[in-house]
Amino acid sequence: MSHSRKRARSQTDDESDPGSSPAPVDARRCDPVYWFEDGNIILVAGDVDFRVHAGALVKRSPVLRELLSNPHPETADSIPVIQLFDHPTDIRRLLGAFIYGNDLRFIKDGPDFKTLSSLLRMGHKYKLDHAVDAVLEYLQPYYPSRLTDWEAMRAGPPSFSALDHIGVVNIARLTDTPALLPVAFLHCCAVDPKVLRQGFTREDGTIETLSPDDLATVLMARAELMQQDVLDCLHILDVADDCDDSDECQRMLLTVHSEYIGARKWEQSFEAGWRQSWKAYLQKIDMVPCDECVEAIEEREREKLEELWDRWPTMLG
Repeated sequence: MSHSRKRARSQTDDESDPGSSPAPVDARRCDPVYWFEDGNIILVAGDVDFRVHAGALVKRSPVLRELLSNPHPETADSIPVIQLFDHPTDIRRLLGAFIYGNDLRFIKDGPDFKTLSSLLRMGHKYKLDHAVDAVLEYLQPYYPSRLTDWEAMRAGPPSFSALDHIGVVNIARLTDTPALLPVAFLHCCAVDPKVLRQGFTREDGTIETLSPDDLATVLMARAELMQQDVLDCLHILDVADDCDDSDECQRMLLTVHSEYIGARKWEQSFEAGWRQSWKAYLQKIDMVPCDECVEAIEEREREKLEELWDRWPTMLG
C-alpha cells in the first residue's frame, strides 16, 4: 500500500458510525505492529490498516461482535474491511492493551493522561468494561474524598499536566463517576481561567474543554475559594495565647497583613498550589513569629482547611 497520508478525522465521538465505507486503499498504510498475515479482518482507522483476527475482537467486545456480524466491503482476498472513525493511536492502544493482551502495562507503568483517556474512551465506546474499570481504578486514589488521602496525593497523577484535569472531569461525566469530580474541579481551579476555557487538543485533533456548566462551576468555586482564603488568613495569622513576645509577634503579623497579603496575589496562589503552608510563606518573606505563634498558626490553618474541605462539595453546587 502507498505510504502517503490522509488527514485523520478530528472527532472520535461514540455516536460516529463505525461501519461506513473505508478510505481509499491508496491513501492507507499497514500498521507495523498489528498486521497479521493470517488475520481475517481489516480495521481501518484514519490512514492505517490493522489486519487482525476476528475471533479476538468478538471475544472481547460486544460492539465489535455485532459490527462484524453485518456485511462489509471485502478485499480481493475476500477479507472484510471495516471503517472505524477513531484515531489510529487509539486503536493501536486498544489492541495492545485489551484485545491481544490483558496485562494493563499501559496503566501499571504510570501512564500519561492521553494514554488513559484513549483507553477509557475506546473501552467505553466498544463496551470493554475491564478497560474502563482499569482506568478508573488507576484514577480514584488521586481524586479521593478524604482530606488526608488528598494531602498524600495532592499533586495528582505523576504524569498529568494541569489541563489534564479537564479530561478527568469529562471522564467522570462520561462514566457517571461523580466521586472523581470534587478533586478534579479543585485542580481545575488552579488553572488560569483563560487557559481553562481554551482546553487542550487531543491526538485526534479534538479540542477537549469543560462543558459550559462545568466551566461555570469551576469559575464560581474558584472565586469563592479566593474570597475564603482571604477571610481565613485574618483568623489564621494571629498571635498565640501563650506567645512569648506578643507585641513583637503582633507587629510582625500586622505587617504581613498590611504589606504582604495584598502582594501575594490570590489568583496566582492557586496556580502555585491550593492552600500552600502559611509557615512556609512566612519563612519565605522572613516574617516568622515565635514558635508558639507558628504552632498556633499551623493549628488554625489545619482547622480552616478541614472546614473548607467539608464545605467543598456544597460549594460546587
